[in-house]
Amino acid sequence: MEQTTINDIFSKSFVAMQSGIERFSPIEIIINLSVSFVVGLFIFFVYKKTFQGVLYQRSFNVSLVAIAMIITLIIMTISGNLVLSLGMVGALSIVRFRTPIKDPVDLVFIFWAITIGIANGVGYFNISLIGSVFMTIVLLFMTRKAEVEYPYLLVLQVPIDTKSDEAIKDIKKSVERFMLKSKTITPQYEEITAEIRLKGENTSFINNLYNEHKILKATLITYSGDLAQT
Repeated sequence: MEQTTINDIFSKSFVAMQSGIERFSPIEIIINLSVSFVVGLFIFFVYKKTFQGVLYQRSFNVSLVAIAMIITLIIMTISGNLVLSLGMVGALSIVRFRTPIKDPVDLVFIFWAITIGIANGVGYFNISLIGSVFMTIVLLFMTRKAEVEYPYLLVLQVPIDTKSDEAIKDIKKSVERFMLKSKTITPQYEEITAEIRLKGENTSFINNLYNEHKILKATLITYSGDLAQT
């Protein structure tokens, strides 16, 4: 049995580059890119359907389609050629992506688009299609309903001549949960920041505190764990 050496692999790669052997035909290129585009559009609509963030970005969603097609081109370019594979790794290693990803679910869609591009680049359409359908079922199931209610941040300004304990006591009676986060004292007022859980959507207790002159100002903010996204 003949043994393949590293030199044989490199020689075969150089021959393939020079003679055009092992390259995709135009029809195969069109088919692979078309499948990546169709599946990319599928990802586009799934992302739009399951998006639960604060601000939907169409440009990010469009980039998912482009990622799938670009990865397909990359895989077809380096497929079966070790020299081009090493060159592509070296070229991509100098690229630095600094676009912030605020929602971890966005990373799932990015890796999904990359996987689709890889699978279609080598012609594994069954993995691309079946995997996408399965991923869609999982995402629709997991995002069908928000099981956890986000807490709220309540910022109060209490007059300095008013006891803040009275306002806090009234708030605790009207909410399910009250957790003090910070307290700032100024010559004019006390500023209190607390995490609360409402009873339904009832916020009338804030109006009552204001009407009774127990607070100067109140701000209620939806808190999702990242202040930049509130």
